[in-house]
Amino acid sequence: MGNSPLNFSFNFYLNDETDETHVWAQQAINPGVFIPGGSCTLRGVVYNPCSSTANTNQRRRLSLERPLDGQYIGALDLFDDGATQNYHGMLLSLQRRAKGVTLSSNYTFSHCIGDNADVAGMGPGAGAGYTDPNNRRLDRGNCDADRRHIFNMTAVAETPRFANDTLRMIGTGWRLSGIYRKSSGPFLTITSGVDRALTGIGSQRPDQVLASPYLDKSSDALTTYLNSAAFALPALGKNGNMGRGNVQGFGTWQFDTSLSRVFAIREGQTLEFRAEAYNLTNSFRPRDLNTALNSNTFGQIRTALDPRILQFALKYVF
Repeated sequence: MGNSPLNFSFNFYLNDETDETHVWAQQAINPGVFIPGGSCTLRGVVYNPCSSTANTNQRRRLSLERPLDGQYIGALDLFDDGATQNYHGMLLSLQRRAKGVTLSSNYTFSHCIGDNADVAGMGPGAGAGYTDPNNRRLDRGNCDADRRHIFNMTAVAETPRFANDTLRMIGTGWRLSGIYRKSSGPFLTITSGVDRALTGIGSQRPDQVLASPYLDKSSDALTTYLNSAAFALPALGKNGNMGRGNVQGFGTWQFDTSLSRVFAIREGQTLEFRAEAYNLTNSFRPRDLNTALNSNTFGQIRTALDPRILQFALKYVF
């Protein structure tokens, strides 16, 4: 490309589908078995009610099938390589060059959906596999890394070479660049924080009882983003009706800039000056949420991304 003011390029990419198969996940094979009703006797001990969090180990599958041996086995998980993830995406990019200025931007519209899996290959922790060990699809939802919309824009401008000696010494060669990034929020999984299914499996989800899970979407500091009244604990022995990764969190953005110049000292020797600013506007940008319903800080915005950070550097090359 030349430096014509009309010089620009446009690119369009459509990734119709990318599949990941045989992704590691975990299946609990020794969960607690919910036994309905009041009083019951397990290994000679009377429990009332029969099922509670106090006797999860006594109700585990192996303990019930072979009490003498099973009593020594707690949470037991099977590594399962049958999980899948699917990604669909579209990428648009635009670049334009004018004299001394380069603008570049891209936009991604995408969707990732998958099972409760770990694409890094490590799998979740013990007792944190599928909510229902017999139904992998119950935990299929939006991927943790799914960002439906992502927009990036960069601009680089360089001062021209001035004819006047004084102006050339002072003003020539400065380079100003900026990067702006904005993305929609991640998809959150709301958890009950308690073992209502009485299986000993973690990350169980509640019931959603209101149409909207949100309370205050302003995303200001110390506001409550999620409405706790929109959720309720399911009945004992039951999993909640909420899916995994189906509540969208707040989006985020970042604006960073830098100013630099290389000074020629003598032949083969240069001095580079650089000043950089991250989050130039020093704006409040929330991060993370407590999504455990039993927490007293559920849904509250209590943390933020970095404030404005300035850094300066000199580099002498010889």
